[in-house]
Amino acid sequence: MSDVIFDRFGNFEGISKSKSKKRKTDLKGKALVVLVSILICILFVEMFLYFFAFPSFETVKITFSGLKNFSQQEVVKACGGELEKNYFKIDKIKIKSLISSIAGIENVSVKLRFPNRVFIDIEERQAVAVTFINDSERTIPIQIDRNGVLFPVKSAFIPSDGSVPIISGIPVENIPEGMRLPSKYHLLLDQIYKIQSVNRKYFAAVSEIRVVPREYGNFELVLIPVKAHLKVLADRILNEETLQKMMVTLDVVKGLDPNVDVIDLRYGSVSYHSRGVNTGVLFE
Repeated sequence: MSDVIFDRFGNFEGISKSKSKKRKTDLKGKALVVLVSILICILFVEMFLYFFAFPSFETVKITFSGLKNFSQQEVVKACGGELEKNYFKIDKIKIKSLISSIAGIENVSVKLRFPNRVFIDIEERQAVAVTFINDSERTIPIQIDRNGVLFPVKSAFIPSDGSVPIISGIPVENIPEGMRLPSKYHLLLDQIYKIQSVNRKYFAAVSEIRVVPREYGNFELVLIPVKAHLKVLADRILNEETLQKMMVTLDVVKGLDPNVDVIDLRYGSVSYHSRGVNTGVLFE
């Protein structure tokens, strides 16, 4: 009979331990559920902040690239407050249009990155020549790119080595900044650009390229050398060969006749004119 009681007590003790373990397991499970629920809530809060709160209330952060002569402040000012908005209100097409309206800027790329980044890549216009216009009774320089677009001069724009020539004789008085020259001058600008691509030092020997109108809308060129008080006549085709021929001819006429005032490179020959003397032919 004592054995039966022992067995009963033993069974009772085993049942008690089993229930205790189950309660502990249930408590751990509930604690884990609570912890997971808290983590999920935190995750949802972070997602809300990341996807809605920050983009809605925080002003975008702007990264510029490609700026050389313009400042970031100038570009931001041109956008007129468009860059002071939040991510959801940013209009990249409008921003691109506003920046492109700056005469000295050729291309603009605007990219958005969620939640608050704007990347603006700018390609500035490169001057191939400089001309002068009259503005309020004063003469001011203005730059021209290879496509004939006029844009304002900044001190950092024009190289001091003379590689960007001065062009005169082009009717630009009534053409505002950002506008293009008439198409008939585009060939000349493209020729200058090609020469600069080969060797920018060629134009260091030329102080001025003068455009002289001819009949039927055509024109010819007068080159003014830097170190010689004379004129070099050329047709509208300006290339590396023309400038080389000019420099060789200048060396020849220096020892030939100090009174030479005109060198003519037109019509496939090279001739010269001296003050009070008839034209002489150097090369044919």
